[in-house]
Amino acid sequence: MTADRGQVSWRSCAVGLLAGEVLLFVLSNVGLGVANAAFGNSGFQKADGGVVGVSTLLAVLFGGFLAARLAGRFGLYQGVVVGAGFIAVGAVFQFAQEAQIVHSSLASGTHTLVDLGPMSMGNLISGDMLALVGGSIGGLLSRRR
Repeated sequence: MTADRGQVSWRSCAVGLLAGEVLLFVLSNVGLGVANAAFGNSGFQKADGGVVGVSTLLAVLFGGFLAARLAGRFGLYQGVVVGAGFIAVGAVFQFAQEAQIVHSSLASGTHTLVDLGPMSMGNLISGDMLALVGGSIGGLLSRRR
């Protein structure tokens, strides 16, 4: 009888997460560049017309698929772990952006309140669901037939 070392292949999930994040970077930047060229630049940080959302969905699908394919087992679990990794990376990225804004305000010597913008629970939950569902579907699509 062999001992089962677990259902999640952490190495495969790390590779899938890294590949998905690279794909997200490429797709979102190329997509925003094309959208700006086609429709004009009305402010790079404003509405993106869904480019970042679609890029995120495709990237997390790919990351979950790749992790599950590399692991060769329990594709759903690998996809969920990749989706959770996307959530964690997004939270760290958001924190780093907001911390930089606060730091630059304090470094300028103004000591006034900094407006970090509204926090929408709907956007937060829908973004997390997008990552988890996308990773799950990507993992399930990896099944060999």
